[in-house]
Order: sequence, then structure tokens, then C-alpha cells
Amino acid sequence: MKWFARKRNVRSLLTGCLFSLLCLLAITSQARDLNTITVGIISPRDGSNQTLTGESHEESIRLAFNHLGPLQVGDLQIKLALSPWNDQGKPDVAASGAVQLARDEHVVALLGPVNSGSTKETLKVLRTEQIEIPVISALSTAPELTYSGARDKNFFRLIFDDADRMGQYATFIKQEKGKQGDQHFLFLYEDSPYGEGLMLSLKDRFYTPNVVARSWTSIVHEPCSKNGFPAATPQEAMRSGQCFSEDFRKLIEPSDFDNIVLLGNTSGSLALVDGLNAANLANNVDYFFVGSDKRLFDEAPTGSMTIGDPVLDFQRAPTPELGNDWRKLLQEFEERAKKDHEDFVMTAYEAAMVLHSALRIVLSNERTLPEIHELRRKLLHTLESETFDSLEPWRTISFSHGKLDQIPTAPIYRITRGVNREDAINPHPWVGLAVKPYSAWLEAPVEVGFSAHGTDKARLAVYRVDKTTLHEHLIEERTLQFLSGQTREQFHLLERGLYRFRMLDVPFYPVLTETRVDLSHHYLISAIAALVGAILAVSHASFTILSRFMRILTGMASGLLLTFASFYGQQLSSWMPFPSFGSEPVINAMLTGLIGGLIGPQILTDLLLTWSKRLLIPGKPG
Repeated sequence: MKWFARKRNVRSLLTGCLFSLLCLLAITSQARDLNTITVGIISPRDGSNQTLTGESHEESIRLAFNHLGPLQVGDLQIKLALSPWNDQGKPDVAASGAVQLARDEHVVALLGPVNSGSTKETLKVLRTEQIEIPVISALSTAPELTYSGARDKNFFRLIFDDADRMGQYATFIKQEKGKQGDQHFLFLYEDSPYGEGLMLSLKDRFYTPNVVARSWTSIVHEPCSKNGFPAATPQEAMRSGQCFSEDFRKLIEPSDFDNIVLLGNTSGSLALVDGLNAANLANNVDYFFVGSDKRLFDEAPTGSMTIGDPVLDFQRAPTPELGNDWRKLLQEFEERAKKDHEDFVMTAYEAAMVLHSALRIVLSNERTLPEIHELRRKLLHTLESETFDSLEPWRTISFSHGKLDQIPTAPIYRITRGVNREDAINPHPWVGLAVKPYSAWLEAPVEVGFSAHGTDKARLAVYRVDKTTLHEHLIEERTLQFLSGQTREQFHLLERGLYRFRMLDVPFYPVLTETRVDLSHHYLISAIAALVGAILAVSHASFTILSRFMRILTGMASGLLLTFASFYGQQLSSWMPFPSFGSEPVINAMLTGLIGGLIGPQILTDLLLTWSKRLLIPGKPG
């Protein structure tokens, strides 16, 4: 019976231990979840003709978060997790995914969707479901997404819209064709919000009225056969050259069109060119495309022009250092994503940068991680009101009603069997700022390094940030003069807190250049060393208890003052003999504190007593 009882006790003990272990694991798992912020990514992957774009969009975001690292809330480190959703390029799938990510995955923001149709449907469904969450798209270019009065308050665009890009294209085509006499253009556009938006934006800004516009479906008759068999897709119908309508043939065969502008996706645009060639139509014309993917560069007619999406071109970097940084970033993308560096989506990387910076601002004064609804609300406010870094240091990222204040440049290429950039290189003046993120209080003036590009003089402002309201208060303004593009400035920031530095007349990088001035442990080390020195100094002398106490306090004050002179005083003057014991602050604090503690109780106290007696009792010797 004792054996069975013992066995039963052991089994109960093991069961209890196992239950405790499971509870501990559950608590640990819950704590891990509480220390994680999840970000949703919506991209077309498998099952879409935009698979390459979707994969590049997601990989560019993943690379950015891999570089950015965790966040802090008080002493707690917050991890960032990514939750992807494949919308297959279909608006309804994108919208349902957004709702699922917001409700089930509790994502704090959505990066995507990629195409404008999916973005419109996503915003519509989120409104219907009354879900407030930032939707940050790196590639949706439909102008109506940010129309005044029609823009959804959740939406932010990291790229130019079609109107901005087509405005750049219209200016370039005028420079390219305006001197060649009377030119005629045929616009062929995709039947989609994307294609129609491109056509309307370009036509509104075009330099000549000699324009005829036709949609892709309007130039193909139905039903259509290819080599005697029904065409499986509209693209096959266009590519065959046998399916163009009679109206289209009558329009183009006797016409004097010098240029054809293809406004739509790469696959459809190339199918149209193949069809025109197969039908022996539109010979000796110049083609203008939209897009910059590898297939377009490989298959478009030699000599064609195309306008692409924003690109990180390390060969056009204004400094070798920046060019090397960009090259390393693109090489890492190639290694990680197994793609060409031309597939890197610059604006997707910047979207991740912006979201990470906004989260850092929101969480900077939080002690615990806010509830998801509160975190989303604060993020929306921060995105609307703050300024963020871009990969191009001459351009900052800020939003006005969801639209970029400073849009990136749209690259224009001439397609050879290599690719040449045709848009001009514009010199962009900017100033790089460098400051340590943490500065120890009363240990040295805060030093900021400046590197100027394209400017000799600039104005700088220093702001102190109110820790409660986060409002910035101007502390100082000064004018900087650059010698060989460089200068360093010291700032005596004698109050603890967060300080920001920003240029007033030129762009600067990084945008959030700031330092937190706060206590370090060095003065505590100095105080302890001074206490030890003071106790040693008074231990062999006959003083009253009160006198000992006062002399020990004087010794500690002497040690701290000597430490301050060693840390900070040397920066104020090069000729005053301030004490120093090397560049290691711990050793410096320890030795200066000890010396101050040893000399303070005797020499300094006696000196103070002598002078106080002379001041209080004139004429009487001390």
C-alpha cells in the first residue's frame, strides 16, 4: 500500500509539474505576443500577372524591416512581425484580406495594396466595416485616391500619382519631339482604372492637340480567332494581328501617326506591338511605354522610350559614399530576393521606413504597449503631422491629405539592348547631419557633424521637445559656414530632455536628427569615489560629528565639481588646466572623484572657513 501511495504521489507531482510547465509556456507565449507588433503586407503573388511586382514589393519591405530592427517601449523591447496576404491582383480578395488582417491578425497598419483598383476596394470595405487603420501604398498611382474631399483618411501614398508622372512624361516628350515639326500621337490605353488614369493625365498635360485616344478593347472585334481558333485571352487577340477591328484599321493604315503611346501593363503593351507588326500596321513609328520591368527592356522595340517607377540608381548618387550605400542595399536585395536589382521597389522600402519611424515616435513616451485601436489612431495622426526620411537625402517624406509633398523623380529610359537614362541629372542641394542618439548630461557639449552637398552656407535650428505634448520649442538658431563641405558645431544643452536639429533653408538627412540628453552613471561613480576619499581624509583627524559630516559633504561636492571640470570644462577652453585621466569616462570619474574627496574635507573646507571669517568679521585675522 505504501508503494502504491508513493507511486500515486510521484504521479501527482509529475502531473503538477507538467501543468505548471504548460502554464509557464502559455504565459511566456502570451508575453511574447504582447511584445510584438504585426504589420500587414498586401501584394499580388501566385495567380496574378503581377506576380513579379508583388514579390518585389514584399521582399523590399522585408529587407527594410530586417535593417530597422526592434522598437522600445520603456525598458521593453518590441519585435516587429510581418503578415503577408496574396490578393492575386483582385480587388475583392485584397479587401477581404485587409479586413482579416485587421481583425484576426491585429495588424497595426497595412503596406499595400499594389494596384489602384485593389486599393480603392480595400478602402471602401474598411469604411463599411468601420475599421480605422493606416493603409500605406507604395505603388497605387490613381489620382482620385488623394483628390481633395474624396481621399480616405486611412490612405497614404508613397509614390507620385499618374498625373504627376504623366506631367513629367509630357514635358520630356515635348523636349524630345517638339522640335521635329507637327507630330501626331495615337494613345492606346488599357481598359482599367490604371490605363484610363494614365491616358487622361497625359492627355490633359500634353503639349499638342494632335492626339487620338483608343482603348485596347475598342480596337479588337469580337468574336476573334487566331489561326482559325478562338483567341483565349484579349492579349492573344491583340498579339495575333488578325483581330483588329475595321474601324481601327481605317484609322491607322492611311494615317500620319508618328508616335504610338501605350498606356497599360507591360504584357498588354507588348502584345499590341506584336499585333501591329504582324498586321504590318504602324510602320516607322516611335513607341512610348509606361513601366520599367525587365521584360519591357528586353522585348520593346529598340529606340522606344519608357517612363518607369522611382528607382535607386547608384550611378547617379551625388557622392561616392551614398553610391556605395545604395549599391550595397541593391546587392543585398539581389542576394535575399534572388532577383535583379532593377526589381527593387524603392517606395516599398521607404514605406517600411516611414511606418517604423512613425511607430518609434508614437511609442517614444509610452510605458506600455497601447491597445491596437489606440495605436492605429495615434499612427494616423503621426503620419499626417510628422516628417520622415527617404532613401534620397535631398527629399523628405511628409503627407498633405495622404499625398506626398515632395514626389520622387520618374526615370525615363531609351530602350536599346541595354538601357540608357534620358532624363537629366538635377543637382539637389542637401546637408547630412550626424549626432549621437544619446548624450550624457553635463559631460560634454553635444557635437553635431554636418556635411554639405551643393551649398556653402545654411541655417540651423535646435529644438527642445516637450516630453508630455511632444511640441518643439526653439532653443537656438545659427548660420553654418562649410569648409570643403564639412563643419562641426558644439551645443551647450544644459537641460535634460530630447533635442532635435534641423536645417531651415535646405533639405537635410536624416530628418529625425535628435539626441536625448540624460543622466549617466559616471557622476554616481564619482560621488561614491569622492565619499570614499572624504571618509579617508577625515578618519585620522579629530573633528566633531557635525564637522566630519560637513567636511564629507564638502569632499563629495569637490569630487563632483572636479569631475565636471574634467568632463565638460576641457571642451570650453583649450588653455585652462582642467584635470583629465585619459579618454575612458569611468576611470576619469573614479579618479577625479577620489581626488576631490581627498582634498575637499581639508584644504577646500579650511579655505572656505578662512574666507568666510574674513568676510563676516572684517579686520580680524582668520
